[in-house]
Amino acid sequence: MKKSYSINIPAELLWKVILPSALILCLAGGAVGIFVVDKMVMPGIVHTDRQVVIVPAIVNLPWEKARQRLFDTGLRLQIRARQYDEKIPHECIISQQPAADEQVKKGRMVIVVVSKGSETGVVPDVRKLTERKAVIELRKLGFTVGKRKRDFSDSLEKDMVSQMSPAQGSSISKEMPVDLVISDGAKPTHADMPNLIGEGLLDAKKKIEDAGLKLGKLEYKTNATLSPGTVVSQSVPPGSSVPLESAVNIVVSVIN
Repeated sequence: MKKSYSINIPAELLWKVILPSALILCLAGGAVGIFVVDKMVMPGIVHTDRQVVIVPAIVNLPWEKARQRLFDTGLRLQIRARQYDEKIPHECIISQQPAADEQVKKGRMVIVVVSKGSETGVVPDVRKLTERKAVIELRKLGFTVGKRKRDFSDSLEKDMVSQMSPAQGSSISKEMPVDLVISDGAKPTHADMPNLIGEGLLDAKKKIEDAGLKLGKLEYKTNATLSPGTVVSQSVPPGSSVPLESAVNIVVSVIN
């Protein structure tokens, strides 16, 4: 005959101790499970940092300073466009999206529009500045730097701006380029005579012109050991300092 067993638990113990303890354990286990899923499992699945940050106000700031402020907050900056603005200074932020004080996830991109400053402006006087400083000054004010050419100047040192077009004080659109003439210093009065011996006639002529000199009398001399058209001698010794535009006579080999 099969025996049956039973456990007698006092009702007071069941309701006051066992059932409440079981309920507490179930709730604690559920909370632990939610914590593990939320903090460990889900980030691994979606590969995101769930930390939330407050977007700082960056309107009116220079965009490089704004980028650093966003970086310090854990956000990134992206320039969507640049446009003229009469109120916002050149290279400063006109607008931002998301707006300041919004809550966003860390790593979010903040899209901005950067000011090109006023659409027109008065050309500053950058004469007597070095080329580098003049370019920086024009760009800082939102102007476009155009062509740059070099020329001799008796009054300005080398690499300083001697002329500009449009002229300083002109009111122009900032889309219009400002051309600069850069000083090469005082024009030299003498040149170093190049070595022409052994050069072909065409190369010798080019060396003479590049030195600021000119070809004088051209003579021919028979020489069977040299290729025809090779310079055999020159009237001014190589390395000599001679006045610009001086004439240089040369003798060139020929074969009878």
